[in-house]
Amino acid sequence: MSGRNALQRRRGIATALAALFALISPANAQVSGILDWSTLGIADENAISSGTTAVSAGVTTTVTWSTVTDGGSFVAYAGNDFVSYEQDAQGGFTGYAQVGFDNSRQDADDKVTVNLTFSEAVTSLQFTLTDIDEGSWDDFVEVYYNTGSGFVNAKTGSFATLGSAVGVDDESFGDGWEGTASAASSSTDGNLAFNFGTLHVTAVRIIYFSGNDAGNNGFDPGGQQLGISDVTYNKIMPLLSAVKTVSMVGTSGTSRFAIPGSDVYYTLTVTNSGDGVVDTNTLFLSDPIPSNVEFYNADIDGAGPATGAVYFSQSGAGLTFTLATDVKYSNSSTKPASFAACTYTPSSGYDANVRHLCLNPKGKMLAGDPDPTFSIQFRARIK
Repeated sequence: MSGRNALQRRRGIATALAALFALISPANAQVSGILDWSTLGIADENAISSGTTAVSAGVTTTVTWSTVTDGGSFVAYAGNDFVSYEQDAQGGFTGYAQVGFDNSRQDADDKVTVNLTFSEAVTSLQFTLTDIDEGSWDDFVEVYYNTGSGFVNAKTGSFATLGSAVGVDDESFGDGWEGTASAASSSTDGNLAFNFGTLHVTAVRIIYFSGNDAGNNGFDPGGQQLGISDVTYNKIMPLLSAVKTVSMVGTSGTSRFAIPGSDVYYTLTVTNSGDGVVDTNTLFLSDPIPSNVEFYNADIDGAGPATGAVYFSQSGAGLTFTLATDVKYSNSSTKPASFAACTYTPSSGYDANVRHLCLNPKGKMLAGDPDPTFSIQFRARIK
């Protein structure tokens, strides 16, 4: 075979195999999630335990809460604990997290803090605080968000929409929003709605306490409460691309040409150029082996870094790869639908019966800058 024909054949193999590489992973489409309080399995007015978790759209939301007081009577109100589930309606929302307390005297140092922490950053985060108003009490609330660099007061941005009974306030004891008038719990006048838009939010913090504008009842505000509506968000999606390249194993003589009897290396490189991570253990790569090559089931590079038939490397991807468990094979001409469908055990050495190479790296593929990548390399012989 002439050098020109050999080069053409080599190019043909590279082009054909690049077209056949298949990557199965979460699609780059918008996926919405929700923290729905009614699905947590908590009875009406029972406590929402600190540390409660909920999973939606592959994102885990962890609810934690705590209280602080500088003395005096400070007890839970309206529910069985400071944070509880309420199945009735308030502010136009049915089924919500209720935050309630009763302190014996107006005291801004007695506080309930609720944290919502997401297992990965989310966008389009929205929720509403309900029944923030003023009577013998003065509801005061601060809301903070975290994009990965610490909590920031949400008052500094244009994230909040206020009902008619809610006003902005900045006091020595608090910087947020407070009730300015009485509002029926059935109305939306006491609603404080948040929409964090395009921000990539990892957590929010809600701090609830008494303000100082209620002087009735001998400065004993009595019981007061607010509600936290269901929390909605969009999962930030990864954007995966895959490239397959081919190179000759041999570097001298006829072995450097793509002719029968020569070995080639195939390298599959996957890049996440999106802002979202890939869900844990969901990456599945299926690569069909053309009929004109034979898969090599042995150490692909002798004294090189590989120790088996497949070599894995990565840069910033955050994955793990175990040769014994994360590589499988199929002898079917039909593309396997899942990693579990790859059940063929190849013979040692060259095995022409291997029709698909199946790969399932473990963990979450990370996002970041520079774009995380990983590569898979294997070897075959041209028939």
